[in-house]
Amino acid sequence: MVEAAALHLWLMRAIYAGIAGGLVFLHLLPLDTRPPGWAGPDFFIALTFAWAVRRPDYVPPLLVAGLALMMDLLFHRPPGLWAAFTLIGTEVLRRRAPGLRDRTFAADWAAVAGVLVAVTLGYRFVLTVFVVDQPPLGLSLMLLLSTLVAYPLVALVSHLLLGVRKPAPGDMATARRLP
Repeated sequence: MVEAAALHLWLMRAIYAGIAGGLVFLHLLPLDTRPPGWAGPDFFIALTFAWAVRRPDYVPPLLVAGLALMMDLLFHRPPGLWAAFTLIGTEVLRRRAPGLRDRTFAADWAAVAGVLVAVTLGYRFVLTVFVVDQPPLGLSLMLLLSTLVAYPLVALVSHLLLGVRKPAPGDMATARRLP
């Protein structure tokens, strides 16, 4: 039983990493040579936050940090800054996950929205303090809003297709003993 649970845990972590790799691949594909007129959602952070609220054991901190740092390097963002804010946001949601277990989806969405707003504002604040070029405020707000709108879709797909559900009260005791 424990071996099957450990195998499932590692399989879900591999699926998470695979989805993140697929998102990077799709983002880097040269589908259109013109600059976009709008900022689409950040599906990686929506996926990470959705899984951190539902099954925190599926998104370990080192995996989140490594994937986010890789994305910083590939997307030409300041190395480690967005990764650090993503990791902080994930850890905040991970600590709140047991309290959100019995709540509605609206409470989850509100928690994720609050963390995402704080992460976005913190990121812009650090860029401003260090006088680093940053996208216009309108594009950052568009990215924030589109990610918040895409979050329910990401949570629904994670729930229905991937089986990422909130654990029952006894499930987390088993998960704590696994690697």
